[in-house]
Amino acid sequence: MPLTEYIVLFALVAILGAGLPGPGDASLIAAGTLAGEGRLNVGIVLAVSMAAWMLGSVAGYEIGVRKGRWLLDHPGRLEKSRLKLLAKGDRAFGRHTFAASVTMPAFVSGIFRVRFRVFVLGALVAGVGWIGMYVGLSYFLGAEVAYRIGNAGTRVLLGVLVIVAIGLGIRTAYSRWRAPRDNGQPGAHTPGSAASRPDETASCSEP
Repeated sequence: MPLTEYIVLFALVAILGAGLPGPGDASLIAAGTLAGEGRLNVGIVLAVSMAAWMLGSVAGYEIGVRKGRWLLDHPGRLEKSRLKLLAKGDRAFGRHTFAASVTMPAFVSGIFRVRFRVFVLGALVAGVGWIGMYVGLSYFLGAEVAYRIGNAGTRVLLGVLVIVAIGLGIRTAYSRWRAPRDNGQPGAHTPGSAASRPDETASCSEP
């Protein structure tokens, strides 16, 4: 078993889950590609990635609660970018806390003191989305496609999730609408009923 590859994958995805810079995206794409070639087990890749993502997310959240705001608003290198991220968090968490916990780095959720259970649910949704997208696309379509779609950013991911959710909702509603008719509820015309043989009914009523 290629244990080393799984350990490296775990470490890099944990860093990604915490919201810290690193090659986490690339490691997911590489793992998905290797799984598609049969060199890694895709089930183990997904399990290791999700465990690492959630562990890293919780660690990032704790960093944000304890030292996150200082890490962003202190003077020094990349100060403008850090302040821009902090301002973006002010806007995002002021309106849609759950959506922000899905799309923003984990340590930013900690900075804005998102309720832990809301944060965990948001981290879980984000992990399923990102890991499923990167590993799934690279597994079935190759690394190049996964890189291109991943570079499009969070909006594409959310758009895909919304489209899937709408499709599942429409399918469920249609199934529920069809069920009474398929089960022969009152008002439904079943084969062989009088309503389905108007000519025969009319002829029986004649003197």
